[in-house]
Amino acid sequence: MKRETQNILLVLLGGALLKIGFTGAYLNYVKPSFQWMVLATGAVMVLLALFAIARDLKKHVRGAAADGDAHEHAHGRSSWMLMLPVLAIFLIAPPALGSDSVTRNDGRSVAQSERKTGGAKFDPLPPGDVVPITMTDFVTRSAWDDANTLNDRTVRMSGFIVRDKNSTLMARLVMGCCAADATPVRVRLEGDPSASGYAVDSWVEVTGRIQPGTATEANSYTPSLTVTSIKQIPIPEMPYE
Repeated sequence: MKRETQNILLVLLGGALLKIGFTGAYLNYVKPSFQWMVLATGAVMVLLALFAIARDLKKHVRGAAADGDAHEHAHGRSSWMLMLPVLAIFLIAPPALGSDSVTRNDGRSVAQSERKTGGAKFDPLPPGDVVPITMTDFVTRSAWDDANTLNDRTVRMSGFIVRDKNSTLMARLVMGCCAADATPVRVRLEGDPSASGYAVDSWVEVTGRIQPGTATEANSYTPSLTVTSIKQIPIPEMPYE
């Protein structure tokens, strides 16, 4: 690869990291605490590229002979193709993982990794007619809560729509450090036929009550929720839990 191509790749890749770092798009790939790493890496790459470009300009080396130039031109075209993925990241940042990642997950769930056997004690849910709750907390409680704190309580949570054969599920991906290790949590939506009308990957806010005993090892700890209300919402700034 020619030095000019290397330098431009560094500028574009570093610029892409700075762009997603400042705009918040980095949250599609890593946890919020990693923002400074994304920005620092992008800044270092841009500075290295600018230093190399300045050094090459000072040298101001002329091209090789005419026959050598033709060879370099042919070789350079293949090198420029390497810039396409970088340009794609810079111009169109890929979205967060969605339903495809959930359906290809072989049934793994956060609840399975939290505890394999036995129960657990959870803090009581706060008072109120409707309790806001994360999907991770809801699914983990449904699988392991000895006190059954979810029973007879109306909860509100958000996620994206997933289709599982003839069922409609709401899911969320839980990130350990980055999108590569994200593990899903799922809730089966029942009781409201309108839930099936939402497109896959649509983000929704759902209110409802758990159907006790529906989260089992056989269904990868996927509880069923009797839906009392559902509405579409914008994609949240932080799509992972």
